[in-house]
Amino acid sequence: MAVVTVALLALLVGASKMLWALVGGIVVLTLLLGLLGWGALWLLKQLSIKNLAFRLAINRLLRQPWTTLSQLAAFSLSFMLLALLLVMRSDLLERWQQQLPADSPNYFLLNLTQDQVPQVQQFLQQHQVKTEAFYPVIRARLTALKGQPADPKMDSALNRELNLTWMAERPDHNPLIAGQWPPKVGEVSIEQELATRLNVKMGDSLTFTGDTQPFEAKITSIRKVDWESLKPNFFFIFPPGALDEQPQTWLTSFRMVENASLLAQLNRAFPTLSLMDVGSIMRQIGQVLAQVSQALEIMVVLVTVCGVLLLFAQIQVGMRQRRQELVVYRTLGASKNLLRGTLWCEFALLGVVSGVAAAVGAEGALWGLQRKVFDFPWEPNGLLWLVLPLTGALLLSLMGSWLGIRLLRGKALYRGFSAG
Repeated sequence: MAVVTVALLALLVGASKMLWALVGGIVVLTLLLGLLGWGALWLLKQLSIKNLAFRLAINRLLRQPWTTLSQLAAFSLSFMLLALLLVMRSDLLERWQQQLPADSPNYFLLNLTQDQVPQVQQFLQQHQVKTEAFYPVIRARLTALKGQPADPKMDSALNRELNLTWMAERPDHNPLIAGQWPPKVGEVSIEQELATRLNVKMGDSLTFTGDTQPFEAKITSIRKVDWESLKPNFFFIFPPGALDEQPQTWLTSFRMVENASLLAQLNRAFPTLSLMDVGSIMRQIGQVLAQVSQALEIMVVLVTVCGVLLLFAQIQVGMRQRRQELVVYRTLGASKNLLRGTLWCEFALLGVVSGVAAAVGAEGALWGLQRKVFDFPWEPNGLLWLVLPLTGALLLSLMGSWLGIRLLRGKALYRGFSAG
């Protein structure tokens, strides 16, 4: 099934590096979760456990390493993905939106001409709408790094036109990491993460190609940009006058309570402007993410069901061996209650260990999302450590009970003994 799924994805999206990286990541994650669960079982074996049924269950799981590992990996991955989807949909996105500053702009005005800037500013002031600064913008491509032609494969920023600007005052949400402000003629300030991706540093030269002619600038400062401020931000900032020969437009942003009539007036007064409604875009993104997460939840549930069916198939294949094992235990004097308890403990333990491994994996993934993607303090989710093991234990112990009823029902145990 996995091979068929990967083959279909390769046909649909092509054998891209992203697809193989995703497949490789899933394989590695599955192996790590399986090994984590196996390690937990091995640790349990080292403990002095008095309950005989529990000891017999642990020994049987460890006696079949490949079967146990495959089951642990499948269930751990399913539980982990399902937990991540539920937590992300109900918690992470809401927390990210709540941490945005209360005065974050929710509208952007684009494609202003220089003559329109004072007119737009006056119009918004008359309607008590406070705007951010007005930023000049030119479009240009970054075509050379350190005097050498830039390889478009290095970064997506080299595959498209970039928005460049100039200003004398550094934005408050752009603290300097290195160098000095402001840049002078022939100099430029670069955003920190882009500088890292392009492998450039202070003193390196960059060549840009605009609509008129190429121009070159030396990096003299590196800034850390707060992209989540929802304020206008730029990869490159030049000194005033450096880009006067290039065609330019202007942009600004502002925050306003939704007012359809005022927006209509603005559109009639300045029909050539482009208005970007950030609030509406974020609502649409939230709706799309909710729909995608619902679809993914259904897929994860189906994967879990497939794992359950696979476990049933493995049980059916090993039914004769299990019956013979139980006959041996029965011959040695074990009671039916002990045998039934052993089967129940085996599956419940498999579910608990899978749930614990899934909780570890989910917490690790949530830490990465909270710290690296959403950029807010990590908060452990204690509910995962309770719900996942309990869910796994309940789901798989039901299988153990079903198997115990089948194997110990009537005289089936003794027929298995005579057939052996």
